[in-house]
Amino acid sequence: MSDEKDLPPKMRAPARAAPPKPKPCPQDPVEQEFWKRCQDGSLHFQQCGECATFRHLPRYMCARCGSPEFSWQRSSGKGTLFTWTVTHQALHPAFADDIPFIAAVVELEEGVRMATRLIDCDPDGLELDLPVTLDFEPVGTDFRLPVFRPDTDRLDKEEAPDGS
Repeated sequence: MSDEKDLPPKMRAPARAAPPKPKPCPQDPVEQEFWKRCQDGSLHFQQCGECATFRHLPRYMCARCGSPEFSWQRSSGKGTLFTWTVTHQALHPAFADDIPFIAAVVELEEGVRMATRLIDCDPDGLELDLPVTLDFEPVGTDFRLPVFRPDTDRLDKEEAPDGS
């Protein structure tokens, strides 16, 4: 079996290649707008027009006051690590090369919590309230996924003995 054609179909190169990572496919216009704004390289959240509460996931009514009025506001992209898990098993073959990876929930300065991935971070160095900052990970050639990494600038300031 020296030729590729002599191999069983599951062992041929196209079958062994990792499939592309899946991308969000929102059907709802409000969710589509969230992802469209991410493709521009910035993270936006809805802010209620009545009570000024930020919200995520995108939706049509404010969970706090029930108002349907909102505007999209740019996020600072800064937050803290709220919770995490280190994933050692790829639940989709496209993520096999990323194992282990850190699935996290980040609490942003705007008060919303967002499920995401934490990148460029040693799992042994994770702790609650770790300062994080926004980045974007390319998925294929035409999609950008918001992810977070430790915010080394804020970490350095917190570790400085004089607090400056």
